[in-house]
Amino acid sequence: MKVYGVIGWKNAGKTGLMERLVAEITRRGISVSTVKHVHHDVDLDQPGKDTFRHRAAGAREVVLASAHRHAILTEHRGSEPELAAILARLAPVDLVLVEGYKRDAHPKIEVFRQATGQALIQPGDPLIRAIATDAALPDQAVPVLDLNDTAGIADFVLRETGLLPDPATLFDTVVVVDWSSSGTPSPARPSANAIWIGIAQAGGVTAHYLRTRADAEAMLTGLLDSEAAAGRRVLAGFDFPFGYPAGFAARLTGTPGARAVWRWLAERIEDGPDNRNNRFLVADAANRSLGGCGPFWGRPRSLPLACLPERRMADHSALGLAERRRVEDTAVPRAQPGWKLYTAGSAGGQSLTGLPVIHRLSQRAGARVWPFDRIGGATLVLAEVYPSLLEAEVRAQTLPGRIRDDLQVRLLAQALFALSQAGKLGLVLDSVPEWPGRGDEGWILGAGQAALLRQALR
Repeated sequence: MKVYGVIGWKNAGKTGLMERLVAEITRRGISVSTVKHVHHDVDLDQPGKDTFRHRAAGAREVVLASAHRHAILTEHRGSEPELAAILARLAPVDLVLVEGYKRDAHPKIEVFRQATGQALIQPGDPLIRAIATDAALPDQAVPVLDLNDTAGIADFVLRETGLLPDPATLFDTVVVVDWSSSGTPSPARPSANAIWIGIAQAGGVTAHYLRTRADAEAMLTGLLDSEAAAGRRVLAGFDFPFGYPAGFAARLTGTPGARAVWRWLAERIEDGPDNRNNRFLVADAANRSLGGCGPFWGRPRSLPLACLPERRMADHSALGLAERRRVEDTAVPRAQPGWKLYTAGSAGGQSLTGLPVIHRLSQRAGARVWPFDRIGGATLVLAEVYPSLLEAEVRAQTLPGRIRDDLQVRLLAQALFALSQAGKLGLVLDSVPEWPGRGDEGWILGAGQAALLRQALR
C-alpha cells in the first residue's frame, strides 16, 4: 500500500481536503483508506451500550458489526500505537491517506491558510513535498498547489506514489489475436484452431472469427487505420513468439536482433489468400543455411524435405542454439518452443506465418514493438501474448458449445484493457528482465504477472 499524508495546523482545511481527495481518487478507480490522528481522547462508544459494557468488563477488542459496516474498538491500555502498527491492520488498498501524524516518516502535503496565524511547517520537514494553500507563497522550496484544485492535488499525490497512470500505458483499444498457420481456410462456421481477434474498448469486448490470414491482416489494417484517424492508441497482442533463442538472428541473417528475422521471413514467406503457404520450405532452407537438420522441426509426412525432419531430431546444443527462450524456461514453461512447426501447439508455424505481418505492421507510423522498443508516446504497440495465462478463467467460462479460442481472446483483451485504464499496465510492461539476449528473444506480455491479469478481470 502507498501512504501519503495531509498535515497542517488546526482549521487549515485538512479534513476538507481529505474528503475531496478521497472522492476524487476513488472516482478514478483507485482504492483508498484513511487514517486520522487526534491529540485528545476519543471514544466512539457510549456508556450503557452493550459494547461499552463489554469493554468495561475487560475485553481488549470489541467488534461492532452490522449489515453495512463494522468497527473494531481496541483498548490500548498503554502507550499510543505507532502509525506503522495501525497501517498493518488495514485491509490492502492502493493508497492510504493519513491526516495528522505530522512527524512520521512518510511523504506529506501541508495544508496552509494564513488565517490560522501559524507559520509554515514545511521549512523544517523535508518529507513535506508540497504546500496546498489559498495564499500567494512565492519562493518556496517545494511546489505550491491551489488548495481549491482538488484534481490537481490528486494528480500530484498519485504521481508521487506512482499511482497516476503513465500516459504511455494508457490505451483506448486493446486487440488480442489468436493466430493460425493453417494451410487451408478455416470452416465457414466459427471453429477452434482458427484465427480469432478479441477487441476491448470502453464500450465493451467483442470477438471476431477470420477464416484466413489475409482476411485477418486486412481487418487489422482497417481497424488500425480508423483508430489512428480518430487519434486513439492501440495495444495489439499476438499469440506467437516474436523472437528466437539468442544468437539465431545473427546466424541466419548476419544481423543480430529479432527484426532481422522478421525482415528475412517477410522476404521469403509466400502466403496466399487461401492460406496456402511455403512455411515448411522456408524452414528447410533456414536449417540448410545453419548446416544441419535443425533447429526447426515438424512437417507433414507427405512433404519430404531433406533438412526439415518430421520429428524433433536436432541437437540444439551442438547447433549452439537453445531449444527454448528465456521466457519459456523461466516464466511460461507450458509454452511450446518456436522451432516446432507441425501438429498441436506448433508455435513455430504460427511465427513463420505471423512474423511477416509483424514486420509490416511495425513499419506503420507511430508503431513500436514491445519490449524491443521504448514505447513512449507510440500510437500502436505490438506485443507477444500468451492467452493461456488465463487458463483457469477460460476453463470456468467454457460451456457446451462455447469455443475456447473465442473466450481466450476476449478475456485477455479485457484484462489488459482493465489494467491500462486502472493505470496498472505499467507493472506488466516494466516487468521484463534485462539480459544480453533480450533483443533477439523478446518476452511474453504478462509472463510472471498472471495474478495481476486475473485481478484485473475481477
